[in-house]
Amino acid sequence: MEIITQLDGDEMRIELHGRLDAAWSNSVNKTLQDTIHGGSHRIALDLAQVSYLSSAGIRVLVLLTKSLKAIGGTLRIIDASPAVSEVLKLVGFQQLLAGNAAPAAVQKPLTEIKENTQLRRVKLSENDFDVYTLNEDAVQQGRVIGTGENSFTSSLVIPVPEDTWVIGQGLLGNNSENAERSGELLAVSGLAISLPGDDPAHPDWMQQEGELVPEISLFHGLKVSGKFRYLLRFGEIPETPPLRLSELANAALEICASDAVSWVIVAETAHLIGAALQVSPEQRSNDFFAFPSIRDRLLFTAEPAYAEETCLIVGVIAHKPSLPLLSQLRPIAEGSDMHIHVHACIVPFNPVRKGFISLPDSLERLLDAQTIRGVLHLLNDDREGVGAGESYLRRGALWCAPVNFNGEVSA
Repeated sequence: MEIITQLDGDEMRIELHGRLDAAWSNSVNKTLQDTIHGGSHRIALDLAQVSYLSSAGIRVLVLLTKSLKAIGGTLRIIDASPAVSEVLKLVGFQQLLAGNAAPAAVQKPLTEIKENTQLRRVKLSENDFDVYTLNEDAVQQGRVIGTGENSFTSSLVIPVPEDTWVIGQGLLGNNSENAERSGELLAVSGLAISLPGDDPAHPDWMQQEGELVPEISLFHGLKVSGKFRYLLRFGEIPETPPLRLSELANAALEICASDAVSWVIVAETAHLIGAALQVSPEQRSNDFFAFPSIRDRLLFTAEPAYAEETCLIVGVIAHKPSLPLLSQLRPIAEGSDMHIHVHACIVPFNPVRKGFISLPDSLERLLDAQTIRGVLHLLNDDREGVGAGESYLRRGALWCAPVNFNGEVSA
């Protein structure tokens, strides 16, 4: 079997030469899935030179169709050979593909765009973005919870409905009496995810179902509520180089024209850099960071991790922040005026749909695999000569809005 790929605009043309049977089905399936992984959601499959199609090959086409349908992609079969065409007719596969044969431009979008949603192409931080204006005057309201990283004597129970997000140190549910389970936490619009301090190998989550709205117990961190102003899409053209987290942060600050911005990102990763507590924060002592015991207390990605996965990122970026917000942020790099606090949840690779998408729909798809690879507090490891650098994202969606922290602090 010979496999030839050629990118034509945003459509990937794949020519197959030979027999598509059990001997080659895995190789062909890997090529097709890698094509989706690489950002091509429109595929033209040339089967003119395929002399035989077995059930193993049919399964490859079924899996491809399902993968593309889930992300709003399209599949065209070009010039199937007589032998292949006959098999497709017998199994009814031509009818299955009929709905996906039309160009993507005339296909109904999976998420309807509101009438007042504006789209424009904008260059931000020297990179091109498709920017959707969602709520032109939206400004979110933020709140600092706790007065510092040693505030673990009491927690605040916070429901996390739509248009609310929370990051910090805490745990799922109204469980402040189980402080030993507290750890890295992020929650957004009905999805709450935590890394239990007493069991960091098993990240846990709670997702909104019917009238059940997740609650979290937060010892210290940030809570933000309100509508997002913009949706930014990046990396949608296949083979576009990945962007650094700092580039995305600068883009969000620039488009929002604000010194403090709230953001949520759903993206495909190139790699991530960060850290996560491996014990409950309440177990901290004055020698918490002592070597070598720190290695058992803190997971740190000494090299790029979680490559080619999908992630959810939640947090705040601020330019020259003041207290109380400053207590929850760190400079994005040594000497930088930009400060940041972001948490990330990593799941198995799940392509992010292109074009206009809603945050609730994206969150609903995020845990399709019912697996969480990890939870991280993202960092920029800029140590000279030995640092791992910062996180890079290949493509995804970024929701952002100006955020106002009015000085309110919950001890």
